Order: sequence, then structure tokens, then C-alpha cells
Amino acid sequence: MNFQQRFEAIRLDMSREGIDLLLGFHDGTHFGGSFNALMMLSGFRSMGNAVAIVDGNGSSGMLVAPAWEAGRAAECAPHLKVTGVEDTLEALKDEIARRRMPPSRIGVAGLSVLPWEQAKRISALFEDKAKSADQIIVRHAAAKTEEEVANARHATLIAEKGYARMLELARPGVREDDLAVELRWYMKSLGAEDNFLMLNAGPHNKAVQPCSSRKMEPGDLLLTELSPIYKGQMTQICRTIVMGRASAAQKRCYQILIDGYENGEKAARPGVPMSTVCDAVDAVIDGAGYAEYGRPPYLRLRRRGHGLGFGCDLPGDVGPDNDIVLEPGMVFALHPNQYLPETGYLMCGEPLLITASGSEALSRTKAVLGEVAT
Repeated sequence: MNFQQRFEAIRLDMSREGIDLLLGFHDGTHFGGSFNALMMLSGFRSMGNAVAIVDGNGSSGMLVAPAWEAGRAAECAPHLKVTGVEDTLEALKDEIARRRMPPSRIGVAGLSVLPWEQAKRISALFEDKAKSADQIIVRHAAAKTEEEVANARHATLIAEKGYARMLELARPGVREDDLAVELRWYMKSLGAEDNFLMLNAGPHNKAVQPCSSRKMEPGDLLLTELSPIYKGQMTQICRTIVMGRASAAQKRCYQILIDGYENGEKAARPGVPMSTVCDAVDAVIDGAGYAEYGRPPYLRLRRRGHGLGFGCDLPGDVGPDNDIVLEPGMVFALHPNQYLPETGYLMCGEPLLITASGSEALSRTKAVLGEVAT
């Protein structure tokens, strides 16, 4: 599926549900896993308020503020007529008045992630008679388009290069903060628009955390979650590095997580509920005698991964209660990260793409327990 096919499928659903005009809103605030109706309709990751206007009869556009964002928006959304404005809501009022369309024939999407006051103003514009259209978009956004998959692959390559750079720089005496700054800058130089980075080190970590000013020491385990964004697509790899030579216990425990990951990857295929993937990971780790450490309070959330993206987080968490059925084109992070009493918290994981016959890791090199000289 390409982007235009998704767009036309959404238009078809509009017709089926009696919607002549679909409006997708966003305010430029981006959180991994949050719904972004604007991006799903346009491919544009906005910096401010914007609304995509999809007309079931053909002519569609986008209002973008601030006005100087219009050029970038037009490059991202060549299928939409982009207009730069100072106030999207005021411009939208004029657009709706020009069309003389009854509110009952209008669908709105994205209000749930907007600030309350902004969502209230939009709802009032249609006298609370517009239809909620979130699900029209979500049902077509669970599977990535060809363009989105290609961008996710490139983002993963950036993450892997970032990890290789980490192996070069991580040494005892280096501050976590300094390492994080270098990694963010390096991945940005490779094309990452943004980076969500978790990084911390210690002799016996309870969990992965944001970096601090602490200097790494010999014997530390350095945990990292590298999540660069490229052209609006987020990816994630999880890695663990030993400051020095890994002990026999560290190698044994890390292999358990790798085996859990591989069992989960094997289970991930079309037609299978996401809970089956979680169960496959748990079967290995629980079978090794660590069942209690894969649950609260040792693991805050009972999940072995999660959806990836800034438009739609489906297929959602790799959790025991997630019955969403996997289908080709879905992308998610699979990571059996958890605390083990002998070693502390360990991390390994890759982004997975569901294919027609199974699954494929987007990373070219999979996690191994890293070691650096001390």
C-alpha cells in the first residue's frame, strides 16, 4: 500500500459513513505513540497548528500556521493544496462558510490529543454536531505505507550507526550526559529529525532511565534505547554494554533475553494476535525461572514492546491482553527488556515489520552484549 492508496481508502470510508468533509487536526506537539490525524492524512509532521481538509468530492487542502511552514508542508503533501495562515481556526471558519456544508456531514479527527480549550473551540465551531472520524483514519493507519516502511528502515540504520558510535565513545570516566549529547548530535548529522534517547549506567540497574551527570565506571552496565525519527517515522533499538569484560552470569542472562526475542520474532506473523508474540517471549524467560521479574514491581508495564510511529501506535503494546491481529505492513518494537537478579536490568530489542509470510527485523545487526575496554 502506498500513501495515495491509503488516502483514497479513507475517502471511500467517508462516503460510506455519510461524511462529505473530513478535518484532521494537530497542534505540533509530538509524542511517540500518540494519534496524529493530520500526519495520517498528509504525511506532514507539523511544528504548529494545522488542519488537513479532505473533501469526498476531490478537492482537498491543508491550513498551516505559522504561514512560513507552508513550503515544507507542500513538499510533504503534494496531494493537498497547502495554504499558510496566521490562525488555522479563523481560516477554517471562512472555509466552512464558503462551502455551506451542514455540520452533520463533517467529520473531525484528532481532537482527543489537542489541549482542552483548543478542542472545545473546534467543537463549538460545528455546534457539537460534527461526527467523530478518528476511527476512519485509524483503521487505515495500522499498516505502514511503502513510504513509511522505507523511512522506518532508514531511521533504523541511523540508530545502528548511533550505537556503533556509542561503542567508540563509551568509556569509564565519560559522563552519561556528555555521551547522550554526542549521540543526539551524531544521529542528527545522519538525518534524524529528532531523537528519543534513554541512557544510563550502573553496576546493578533497576531500570533504564534518562541520563545524568554520573561518570561511568569499570564494571558498569550501560543501558540504551536509541529511537531516532526520520521523515516522521520513529524506530527503536535496545542495547546493553559492559564497561569491561562480561562475566559468565551476564552472558548467560543476556542470552536468555536474546532467546526470548527470537522466540517472539518467530511467533510474529500475519493473522496472529499480538498477545501471542508476548506469550512467546514470556515462555522463554519464565521457563528460565524469571517469571516474577517480568511483572510489577520489577517490570512496571507487562509488555515486551510497543507500536512505533507519530501518527498511529497500532498494533499497540506487545502485551498479554492485546488481541489486535497482526497484518502485513505493521511495525513495532520487540524488546524483552527486564530486571534479572544476578545482573540487574538488561536490554535488547529490534523493530519488526510484519510481512506477507512472517516478520522481518528492520535492523541489519541484532543485539549482542557489548563490551568496551576499560
